[in-house]
Amino acid sequence: MRVQTYRKWLAALAFAVGLPSLAVAQSGDTIEALLERSDYGSARLQAEARAANGDDEARSWLAHMYRQGLGVPQDLVRAVELDRMSAQSGVPRSQNALGHSLVMGLGVEPDVGAGLAWLLRAAETGDARFEFDYAQALSSDSTGSADLTEAAVWYRRAADQGLVEAQTNLGILYMTGQGVEQDLDRARALFIAGAEAGDAQAQNNLGLLYVRGDGVPRDYDVAFQWFSQAADQDLPQALRNLSVLYESGQGAPVDEALARQLLERARMLESGGLDQLLSSIGFPVDERLRNLDWTAPPDRTELTAAEANDVIALYIQGHRFMRGGGVRQDLQSARSMFEAAAAQGLGSAEFSLCLLHANGWGVPQNYRTAYVWCSLAAYRGYPDADLLRDNLALQMSGDQVDTARRDVARRLSSD
Repeated sequence: MRVQTYRKWLAALAFAVGLPSLAVAQSGDTIEALLERSDYGSARLQAEARAANGDDEARSWLAHMYRQGLGVPQDLVRAVELDRMSAQSGVPRSQNALGHSLVMGLGVEPDVGAGLAWLLRAAETGDARFEFDYAQALSSDSTGSADLTEAAVWYRRAADQGLVEAQTNLGILYMTGQGVEQDLDRARALFIAGAEAGDAQAQNNLGLLYVRGDGVPRDYDVAFQWFSQAADQDLPQALRNLSVLYESGQGAPVDEALARQLLERARMLESGGLDQLLSSIGFPVDERLRNLDWTAPPDRTELTAAEANDVIALYIQGHRFMRGGGVRQDLQSARSMFEAAAAQGLGSAEFSLCLLHANGWGVPQNYRTAYVWCSLAAYRGYPDADLLRDNLALQMSGDQVDTARRDVARRLSSD
C-alpha cells in the first residue's frame, strides 16, 4: 500500500485592521498557477468566468475545486456534473477524475465498467499519471475487474516515462510473477530505479530481495541500508522489517529496545485513522508567527490591536490563551479569540477551531462542528484542512456530513 501525500502564506507580520490578503493575482495567471499558490478566490473567479463561456479546461479545474472544497464548498455531485461535461468534450483530466468517481461511487452511483472506460480514455492520451491510475484500477480487487496482465502493460508504459510509482508497482508484479512471467532481475532493476529516486516502497522491496536472496546473494547489510531509508519515511512495512533485523542482529547490532520502538511505531502508523492524523498535526501556529516569544507577555501594541478587533492580533491572543504563552492558559478564551478571528474569514483561526472541536480541547468533542470549521479553512486554502476534513467525514454518518455541508454553504453565502 502506498502513502501519497498531497502540499505558504505571507512572510511578514503586521497588525493591520481587517483581513490580510493571501495572494495578489497577476494578470495572465493561469487557473493552475493560482491553485498552486492557494489563491483559490482568484482561481474560482477565473474558472467560473471561463467555464460560463464554454471553456472545458476551466470547467475541469472548477470540478477539481468542488471535489476538494478549494475556494468553494465541497460538492462531489457538482464535481461529477462538471467533470462529465469536460470529459465528454475530451479533457483528459476530467476523464480520469470521472473514471475515479464512477469506480469509487463518489458523488455518483458506482459504475465500475463505465469508470474503467473513462480511465482508459484518459490513459490513452499517453500521460504517465493517467496510465498509472488506470493500471491501479485494473490491479484492484475492489473493482471486481482485476486484470493484472493488462495492468502490467499500463504500468510498463508509465514506468518507461520514468514514473517512480509505476516502476515500483511493475517491479512487484515481476517479483511475484503476477500478470507477467516472474523475472527477479527485472524486478530488482525497477526497484533500484525507484529506490534511488527516494520511493520508500521501492526501497523496502529492494531490501526484501536482499533478505531473501531473491535474484541476488543474501546480504543483510545491504537490506539494512534500504530498510533504514524506507523507515526514515515512516513506511510501516520497513519499520517492521528493520525491527526484525535489530532483534535478530542480522545486518545490525542486537538492540531489542530499539526493535520494540520500531514495531510500536509501525503499529501506530498502521492503525492510522483520525487519531493518528490529529496527533501528527498537533496544534500548529501560522507560519508568520513562528518568531514570536510565547514566554513573554503581550506588548501594548498587540493588546491594543486585539481590542480593536484586528484579525491577526486576535489569532495571536487565541494561541497565547491556548498554550499559556505570556498569559494564563484559558481554553475558553482561546476559543473566543479564534471565533472572533474566524468571523473575519481567517483560515488559520478556522483550522484552530477545527482542532479544538475534533480533539475536545475546552469544548465537547464534536466531529460535525470540526468538519464545518475544517471545510471553511480548506475553502481559504489552509494546508492540511482538506485532509483532516475528509478524515473527519469517515467518522460521521451520511446525514451528519450532509447537514455539515449545508452549514458550510450557509456560512459561505453570508460572507
